[in-house]
Amino acid sequence: MKLSASWRATLAASCVHLVMGANLPYLPVWMEKVAGMSGAEIAGAATIAMIIRIVAGPITAGIAQDRGLRATLAVSMAVSFAGYALLFPASPRAADFLLCIVIYSALNVAGPLFEAILVYGTRGGSPDYGQGRAIVSLAFVIANLAGGAILGAFGPDWMLVYLVITAAMATIAPLFTQQGARQAIPKRTIASTFREGFALFRIQGVFIFILAAALIQATHGAYYAFASNIWIAQGIGGGHIGALWATGVGAEILLLLFSARLLGGLTPQTLLWIGGIGSLLRWTMAGFVLPIEAVYVQQLLHALTFAVTHIATMRFLQAALPEDKLPMSYAVNGALIFGPIMAITSIVAGFAYDALAPGGIEAQSRLYWIMLPVAAAGLVLTNMAKPLPADAATARL
Repeated sequence: MKLSASWRATLAASCVHLVMGANLPYLPVWMEKVAGMSGAEIAGAATIAMIIRIVAGPITAGIAQDRGLRATLAVSMAVSFAGYALLFPASPRAADFLLCIVIYSALNVAGPLFEAILVYGTRGGSPDYGQGRAIVSLAFVIANLAGGAILGAFGPDWMLVYLVITAAMATIAPLFTQQGARQAIPKRTIASTFREGFALFRIQGVFIFILAAALIQATHGAYYAFASNIWIAQGIGGGHIGALWATGVGAEILLLLFSARLLGGLTPQTLLWIGGIGSLLRWTMAGFVLPIEAVYVQQLLHALTFAVTHIATMRFLQAALPEDKLPMSYAVNGALIFGPIMAITSIVAGFAYDALAPGGIEAQSRLYWIMLPVAAAGLVLTNMAKPLPADAATARL
């Protein structure tokens, strides 16, 4: 039976998420437990990759424009596959550190590429984009659970086996999608991206709101870098760790699916307040060594800290900017505002992870409290942001 273009695009994007859904929670565990890296090194690898993204993103977009999406995504995933494969030999820690930067960088540029393939490949087909995106998110949850099961049963060494296999699948799968879609990613020089991007932020009220949202989102820096490591130190097993990550993503997916019904009457500012208050509550709880049941409840707050904040950002941009400026605004928000702030919170969390280690896991868990002033700053800026007209609450997302 021949698969439709929509299914080929959906499966290709899902294969990418089978990698990302295990890399995010479990590569830091491998870096600490197997490679012997410090917290600063673990966070530093992700931070450097975020900085590289500022330049690599526009370059990759230009290559995709010239060479096609499927080849560019396949090469990006091939780079990650090579990085995982080269981590296997007993190599110096410095070499492992550089390889992890390469892996994180490759996955960072792969994100917009698989999204473009999904948008283009599902156009006018079945599954449509919404259905396809739900399937892709489910793949991320499956990777969370599978990685946790492997970690619990076989230890962090075997996470590389999983990542090599799934990265190989994610390298091959895009080659079976449609070659076209060059128009899906506008070709821009790095200079023009920066120039046009900063011009958008000069529009009245836009920069303050986007900065506020970026601060609240960046409070996830400690979570993304060290949640699995901290849970292991708290005595939580691999199966639970996978389920905890899946709980957070599952709560996010459910909120996004029902966002129009649940959040339709709320303005972007109100949504950002909800996201910021959720961040204060979540990271306050995370700073304590809690019973496993309470940690599951805490993970449900990911629907507020991530999903509601994301919806607030998208609604604000849709209401504040012309239609033709939206693709650029999404790109520059990630590369020029959110990425650098997340890089800062991640590296600060890395140094805090090392500094608090002598006090044991009860002290080390308090690195989450460093995120509280960041969330509070986001709320202060939210209060300063210029309110949009009342009909902004009915934006498309």
